Amino acid sequence: MLASQQIQTYRQNQVHQASPVELVVMLYDRAILDLKAACLRLDEGKVKEKGTLVCHAVDIIAELQAVLDKERGGEIAAKLDQLYTYMLERITRANYDNDPKLFTEVIRLLEELQTGWRDLAQSAAAGRPVARRADLAHAGTR
Repeated sequence: MLASQQIQTYRQNQVHQASPVELVVMLYDRAILDLKAACLRLDEGKVKEKGTLVCHAVDIIAELQAVLDKERGGEIAAKLDQLYTYMLERITRANYDNDPKLFTEVIRLLEELQTGWRDLAQSAAAGRPVARRADLAHAGTR
């Protein structure tokens, strides 16, 4: 088996074994990675590659927004919905204007969310009680 196939298999196993909260963290990880890479491609003048990375980040954020359980997630889900809409608007503007500052703004927002969800995942893994509403906000990730 080639190294790239082994890595792919490892990643698939991680996803299949992850809790819903861990899946959200993984999605934030990837969206951040994609937007940082898009900024680098923008600096390098590689517009097509930048566009591909931006589209992937948009797909991730749109999916996170689509699976929000607004009924069970309450106010947290509603606030996340608004924040995801804002991020998607900023990414669209950043992509159109080739503005790395707007990408950086969205990266910062994603990193803040990532930290909160990572803390939630670590608390759950350690057997500590977690805020149930936050967990339910993305209940549709499984």
